[in-house]
Amino acid sequence: MNQSLWLTRALAFAAIFLLAQWNNSASAIELVRDGKPLASIVIPEKPLPVESYAADELQYHIEAATGAKLPIVNEGQPDALSAHVCLGSGKSASAEKIDPSALPGNSYIIKTAGANLYIAGSDTRGDPLSLDTRAGTLFGVYDVLENQMHVRWLWPGKLGEVIPKSMNLSLAPPDAKIEPLLWFKEWRHGKNTGEDVWLRRQRFGRTLRPGYGHSFGKYWERFGKTHPEYFAMLPDGTRRLDPTSDGPEYEHMCVSEPGLVKQIIADWKAKGSPRFINVCENDGWAGCACERCLSWDQPDRDNPVPFNMRLEAARKVFDRRGDWQLQLGSLSDRYARFWQAVADEAKKTRPDVTVISYVYDNYRKPPVKATLSPNVLCGVVPNATFPYSRVESDLFRAEWAGWQKTGCVLFLRPNYTSQAPNFPAFYARTLGEDLKFAMAHGVKGMDFDSLDSQYAAQGPTLYTLANVLNHPDADVNVVLDDFYSAFGPAKPSVKAYFELWESIYPKDTMEEFAKKLHAKRKYGAGTYGPFYVVAGEVFTPDAMTKADALLQTARAQAAADPLALARVEWLGKGLKHAELILATQRAYEQGVDSGDKAALKKAYAELKAFRAENADYDAANFAGISAHNEKVWKGAD
Repeated sequence: MNQSLWLTRALAFAAIFLLAQWNNSASAIELVRDGKPLASIVIPEKPLPVESYAADELQYHIEAATGAKLPIVNEGQPDALSAHVCLGSGKSASAEKIDPSALPGNSYIIKTAGANLYIAGSDTRGDPLSLDTRAGTLFGVYDVLENQMHVRWLWPGKLGEVIPKSMNLSLAPPDAKIEPLLWFKEWRHGKNTGEDVWLRRQRFGRTLRPGYGHSFGKYWERFGKTHPEYFAMLPDGTRRLDPTSDGPEYEHMCVSEPGLVKQIIADWKAKGSPRFINVCENDGWAGCACERCLSWDQPDRDNPVPFNMRLEAARKVFDRRGDWQLQLGSLSDRYARFWQAVADEAKKTRPDVTVISYVYDNYRKPPVKATLSPNVLCGVVPNATFPYSRVESDLFRAEWAGWQKTGCVLFLRPNYTSQAPNFPAFYARTLGEDLKFAMAHGVKGMDFDSLDSQYAAQGPTLYTLANVLNHPDADVNVVLDDFYSAFGPAKPSVKAYFELWESIYPKDTMEEFAKKLHAKRKYGAGTYGPFYVVAGEVFTPDAMTKADALLQTARAQAAADPLALARVEWLGKGLKHAELILATQRAYEQGVDSGDKAALKKAYAELKAFRAENADYDAANFAGISAHNEKVWKGAD
């Protein structure tokens, strides 16, 4: 292919994919004329499942756009049509010297030759919807659908598909070789209807699966009696189960202990010395009070405890509080030194080894002195859930830049999308700009926890996340306009509807908002929610009334457009669901104060009835509130 074109594309985008900037330089291949097929979709004689699925997806979208159903034929079968879209690594691609086998997983090649369009990718056998099935051909099809046919997938299901209509279709993608820049791009989710399909259409997938997560959960069971030195020394000088922790699987390590490094390396070698070594600490505040670990630390300017008084401060709160570790200040220097020690030892066996850890909780701040090599991969877990304010955004960027400066490689592992389940929290701009920042500053992977499935409430924000990862140069305003345009004549009111939610999104810091949670603790509020206990502080009766009025206007505007009206009604169901949750929580609080649960039972029954009545309306939108501690409403059944 043209080398200058490839370089232009490589420089133009720095995201999960180097997506093509389509132009009309290639000869157009006419696929449909006056609603009649002029081309067939050709797949290998013995296609991989992902190649067959790619053909089905291309056929489906073209038929939805034009009414013409292009036939799918295997190589070697009779084919009366003269134009072809050849998918996968078959004989047709080989004849044109198209070979994606040496490319990284999920890469693809697009080439036009005569009356044929070729899309061939780096694929593997397996479920086409699995993140670990390499699906380059499928991603190439989605690239063409999005950039040539202007298809959009706003949320899961047919109602979220935006497929422009035309009786005629010609495709003219320029020749291109597209490689992923991210090792992995995933969004944790349940098994709700259509989510796997939607995520695949947004090109979520893993070229590499490093394997990470809390890695020492079994260590106490294995070594608690034989190697107590592996474990954190408590402020009282003992190495035992921490009475303030939630169990053995949450015990923390003495990361300055040389024997611990040797054990990690021995375990790694026993597994065949794979490329990645997971050394993520167990969940919760980390800390070891031994003299050697303390000596690895650096002063933390934000810690009110004098540096030389940290152990004494930890002793004073130990056994009375579960956060004695916070008296020690930031532990990032000791952890960075530990990760590099593991990497240095492992490199003696495998030079390309990568040691993985989260930067999290009290080792989230960048280290003061410690440096790292590219053999260390750090997963940044930003301190941002709800509200995700400008303060949290600025902190994230500063911390990201600080870790990048150490020399390590970074991936992003945020909890952004777990916030405000079932409520129309709008944080698209902050999220979109922060994702663009990460992609412009060396990110190697994205792992979002979690996709809580509230598309009818948070659709614009969720769509912005998916879109920006494929188009890091995109203007967030343009992305949002894409979303609102799907509502046709109701676009102005739908835009105003979400701008209302944006206007009431709290400007508080997380600490300030935590005070509101604390004030409602007698109604079940806690450090981690559930959010609906405090939702009324944000989604007030006045805001809900204004929102309802805007949707009523949108319904009137969309009355003559059935598809636009259906999408407005879809938003209305999300709003109604939120209203019923708020009503149930108000009734619960009244019951706590009065001792009478009659109102709670009635409100909760109405909420459950609404869910049951709308079971056929993509139940994924309701993000089952039980996942967020419905037990707060005791006695509601």
